[in-house]
Amino acid sequence: MLRSQGIPDNKAGLLTRIIFWLAKRRLGRIPLGMRIRALDPKFFKHAIRMDLYGASHGTVSTHLKELAQLKTALMVGCPF
Repeated sequence: MLRSQGIPDNKAGLLTRIIFWLAKRRLGRIPLGMRIRALDPKFFKHAIRMDLYGASHGTVSTHLKELAQLKTALMVGCPF
């Protein structure tokens, strides 16, 4: 079975490379999901905006966000 590799660094646009740099600085690597979303620039832009809104302070407590992420990962069978 073929697995999607996402967009390589040399084919990414300027904004995508900036976002990749920020993600690598924050997480230590660029997640595969982010690379796959970057294949469609319009979708990538909206997905990043949604991530930023969800991570913003004051909307939901950090503890509740972590519990929701854990529950979602368990529901979909995430191996992490």
